[in-house]
Amino acid sequence: MIYLQNLQKQFGPKILFDDISFHLRPKERVGLIGENGMGKTTLFRAIVNSEGLDSGKVVLRKGARAAMLEQELASSGGSVLDRVIHGDSYFSEVSREMERLENDSAFHKRSPEEWSKRYGHLQHEFERLGGYEREARAKTILLGLSFKPDQLDQPLEKFSGGWRMRAELARLLLQNPDVLLLDEPTNHLDLQSVIWLESFLKSYDGSILLISHDRRFLNALVGRIIELDRGKLNVYTGNYDTFERLKEERIAQLEAEAANQSRRVEQVEKFIERFRAKNTKATQVKSKMKMLEKMDKVETFQQSKTIRFRFPQPKRTGRLVAEVKNVCKSYGDVVVYRDFSILLERGFKVALVGENGAGKSTLLKLLAGVVEYEKGDIILGTNVTRAYFAQHQIEALDIKHTVLESLDEVAGHLLRTQKQSILGAFLFSGNDVQKKVSVLSGGERSRLSLARMLASPASFILLDEPTNHLDMRSCEMLAAALADYEGTLVTISHDRYFLDGIIDRVWEVNAGAVKEYVGSYSDYEWAKSREAETTAAALVESVEPQKPSASKKDKQRKRQEAEARNLRYRQIKPLQEKLKKVEQELETIMQEKQKIENVLADSGLYQDDRKQELMDTLEQQKTLAWKEDKLTKEWDLLSEKIENTQTTSS
Repeated sequence: MIYLQNLQKQFGPKILFDDISFHLRPKERVGLIGENGMGKTTLFRAIVNSEGLDSGKVVLRKGARAAMLEQELASSGGSVLDRVIHGDSYFSEVSREMERLENDSAFHKRSPEEWSKRYGHLQHEFERLGGYEREARAKTILLGLSFKPDQLDQPLEKFSGGWRMRAELARLLLQNPDVLLLDEPTNHLDLQSVIWLESFLKSYDGSILLISHDRRFLNALVGRIIELDRGKLNVYTGNYDTFERLKEERIAQLEAEAANQSRRVEQVEKFIERFRAKNTKATQVKSKMKMLEKMDKVETFQQSKTIRFRFPQPKRTGRLVAEVKNVCKSYGDVVVYRDFSILLERGFKVALVGENGAGKSTLLKLLAGVVEYEKGDIILGTNVTRAYFAQHQIEALDIKHTVLESLDEVAGHLLRTQKQSILGAFLFSGNDVQKKVSVLSGGERSRLSLARMLASPASFILLDEPTNHLDMRSCEMLAAALADYEGTLVTISHDRYFLDGIIDRVWEVNAGAVKEYVGSYSDYEWAKSREAETTAAALVESVEPQKPSASKKDKQRKRQEAEARNLRYRQIKPLQEKLKKVEQELETIMQEKQKIENVLADSGLYQDDRKQELMDTLEQQKTLAWKEDKLTKEWDLLSEKIENTQTTSS
């Protein structure tokens, strides 16, 4: 379908393509991976002829059409539906020419055979491109990508960049090209849309070349992985998990070969050094020297720079991190939340999921304190500080600032060397720290925002699509850091693999309410599938004749289950009451301790004439710290007892 033949491309001293070749076969699905800046998007642009090459060529099978989803969008007018239907220049040209011929009665009279021949050809192309079903198919795709029916006729310019990107994806899917080049297609999709797109692409009839940091998305779709790494293209058969295993095996093999070669070279060099001056060994020495010159050095994989960081562990908060009480939030006439209440406790790691427009982002912003609400209250617990990672980085960063100045906004208390160390951990080194935010790529802005968050450690972190624009390795490093983080976390993400590694509960947002599912994202998927099965079974039962009443055996089983539940309740209730009392005492102690620490922060307390007051205050702090430690241990012990009782009784 596509042949890449000996491609060469260089930007200044940086080599992107070093004589790379590849063949994309018909109906094949291939994942293109590589770290940020390796040239993945440039390779896509070279394939569609929007980026020049230094040498080599891209050969597309005769008559085949390739279409690419860009990460950056050009402006376009018209409605959402118009853009999707008429955004294909070839289809629009066919439609216009058909219309012109239909209105050219003079040509029809003058040469009816020629007119019929041309019109017949155009009509054939129109039908091949699905012209008669085009609008219905466009609507199906747009609805699958979470557009509402009343949004399809609205001007595209009124939508955010993420929604315009969805419309662009719909436009390409409708074109149904022979080769589909998708550059991070899931970046601007919610989870439901990602799942829909995955299903759509599985039945896609053409070839797909896909750039994605979403491991589960790649695993579900691709049969080969090509890795672009320092100008070279390495090909692996299988999905992403298979690629990881094969690459590890290849690394181990090359390292073993390199070690053996190194030992062999060392032996030969010792022989040459030992017998260089002996005439009787001259022929052998020359032979050994030639052998070394001709020997191809085994190249091992180079370990590139990656984000290496660990979120500083935050100050311990009270049990209650945030309480939303009877909050009302509207956007114009659209009511998102009415008298909404929910509690967030210390250590919760929550994923917000739900259909687009259900209120996930609004809830995240309410908890982050970045949007106003009309009624109710949001109360933060003791010692709670918040850090918010915005989905659209351009809204959160001052584009006039340099990278270093941007970090300085939130880390003015740190020394310059400390700031540079943090930026270095996020791959901003040397002159990179003087780059303007306005020239940074999406991935660089994401890394800068994460660096800003690290510089001001918070006990409550809120993340809106944090993996967008990060490469696979950076996503893994971020997931590892968040899994290790001991504070409270709420996140929205379309990356199911990322969520599985960090969360312990899912909040499903729907119609201004939240339903909680405890466990990982995979646990949530399992629970939803069981709910669907139960609903389907109830539907079948409702249309079938009623079954006879439960047998005596069933009644006995139900009675035993009820007795077990009552026993468990009698055992757990006093423990829960005691736990609640301990939590209240701990909350009081932490508040008193915070007041003492505020007193100790007053420099006047350290004057000579207040020495006794200082000693008394320090003694109070010591006593409160002892009580806090004692109550914390008691809380942990009670929690463990309750959990063990629930486990053994269930």
